[in-house]
Amino acid sequence: MIFLYIFAIAVLCSLIFKRSLWNPLNTNFKWFYLVFIPFALELLVVFGNIGNVSGYITSIAYLTLAVFCIANWRVKGFPFVTIGVLSNSLVVLANEGKMPVSKHTLLLAGLPPTMIDAKHVFLGSGTVFPFLADVIPINFLNLHYACSVGDLMVYTGLFLIFYLNAPNRLKEKKY
Repeated sequence: MIFLYIFAIAVLCSLIFKRSLWNPLNTNFKWFYLVFIPFALELLVVFGNIGNVSGYITSIAYLTLAVFCIANWRVKGFPFVTIGVLSNSLVVLANEGKMPVSKHTLLLAGLPPTMIDAKHVFLGSGTVFPFLADVIPINFLNLHYACSVGDLMVYTGLFLIFYLNAPNRLKEKKY
């Protein structure tokens, strides 16, 4: 859901600042097919009822996404995405393939404080890098979400990818 907000804001900014809408086919992504692997693996973890191997599969998903991001570092906006993905990957790998989430953050985000899924674990005294975990509550515009610093970097990067890679209509030649 948050990706739709990011896309809508990028489109709105593009229209306000007279930029054409971004055409991803005109962006030189390297190894674009790698993007689909983490999403497929995450769907498997969430809906597949795979038990104890979910942490390993989530770790592979994050590492694959990190490889894609590093390969595309030079695409406008991707440094933010890459830093966010690496931050999230670090905390997930350090916590046995699961993203720690604070119960207090869930409560502030308007979510049940007992809500947990196969990709998450509650933040506790044994959590490694707790400051990189899902500790930032988002609760506005019907969006209830717990996110991390890495998530905020990814969202910023996605906005910049949409906006900065859209050509400026004022500079286009008209014939």
